[in-house]
Amino acid sequence: MKRFKKNNNILRITSSLMKKIIFYFVLPSILFACTPPPAPEPPKNLIEVGELEEIPELSAEDQQEDREWIEDFEQRKDKLKDLAVQDTKQKEIVVEQKEKVTASKVALKKEVDQILKNRAQEKAEEIFEKQIAGKVKKGSKISEEEIKTLIAKASKGELEVDELKDLLTKNLGMSEEEVEKIISEAKSKGEDIKKVLLAKVLEETTTLSEEEVKQVVEKVQEVASETTELLSKIGNAATAKEIRKILEDAGDISEEAITRIVEKNEEMLEEEKSFLRETMAKLYARLQRDRRLNVEEAFCSNIEGLLDHLLIEPTYFETNKYDIDTYVSAMNRNYQLMEPILNEFPDIMLQLEGNADLRGTNDYNKALAERRWRTPSRVLVTLYTVQADIPVTGVSRGEECQLERKEGESEEAWWIRNRRTDYMFKLR
Repeated sequence: MKRFKKNNNILRITSSLMKKIIFYFVLPSILFACTPPPAPEPPKNLIEVGELEEIPELSAEDQQEDREWIEDFEQRKDKLKDLAVQDTKQKEIVVEQKEKVTASKVALKKEVDQILKNRAQEKAEEIFEKQIAGKVKKGSKISEEEIKTLIAKASKGELEVDELKDLLTKNLGMSEEEVEKIISEAKSKGEDIKKVLLAKVLEETTTLSEEEVKQVVEKVQEVASETTELLSKIGNAATAKEIRKILEDAGDISEEAITRIVEKNEEMLEEEKSFLRETMAKLYARLQRDRRLNVEEAFCSNIEGLLDHLLIEPTYFETNKYDIDTYVSAMNRNYQLMEPILNEFPDIMLQLEGNADLRGTNDYNKALAERRWRTPSRVLVTLYTVQADIPVTGVSRGEECQLERKEGESEEAWWIRNRRTDYMFKLR
């Protein structure tokens, strides 16, 4: 009992002591912590609000200058609208002129194509007489004359896979499954399907050995490829002299035919050069006008309303591609035609603008479009910068400058139009 009372006294003393500690030390600390700190003094160099309200009055001269600037701005807006309408009308006239040049080129191409096809026909007949005539199987379901026609069509590049498939199934009695198996095997080996099917037709209808069939098919393909190459070379030639040399080197073309083609080509080239010079002058006048009016160029140009495409057509690319192997000859031709014209405008430069369709990420399309202008620029830098001292620069538009999709246009066709590099003329 005494022990309990002793312990109880100790507890009372301890409790009393703890209360004093809390009151004198802990409570003031808590209160101090909850009290907000005093506000810092403002910097001595702080501008007083009253100073901001002190707005000086504009002089009569300043007020007049402002009125003139506003009036000029409104007038310029109206003028730009008027100029846009004028530009559109001018573009329509220029397009009509371009169509006349195009029509002349198409007519010339058609005549050249016919001359080259006649040449291929003669070579096909020679192949037939030397290697096939008299070697058609008795009872063949395809006559000798039909085979001769087949060889001629193949030599001119006019024979299609479907026609060969029909010959094998409908005339020679092969099943569609057999034909498709032949095609599948050819694809797996990377072989030309037309060549494989033509060889099969000759195997079924002639007494030629496997090696002889192979020789016939190779010669026919050689003539077809040569015809296509000649047509491309002539189309990309920038002078009548080049045309004559190409036709003479080809052989088996009469001097009369060569002279006729050369003369017509000279007329077409003069018409094209005149168009390019007049269009360049109109474009140059627009560039000077825009600079004079201080019109800033938008990130995405209104391609459909510009004249640049009428001077140099865009380069188009396959999906995810940026190579220009098939365009090099055309680019060289453009250079030869445009170089003397551009020399008449010494403050002109060429800007390449790479574009991509909407598929792919923004970063990917930006990088792809970058490659699409840099790749052709390597050719143009050599031509224009080194030889003619015409600056060539470029920019990647990525997917940001999509051409408007036309009514009824397929998605694929729309993508193709946006996978391109534009060749734009600028003032230095």
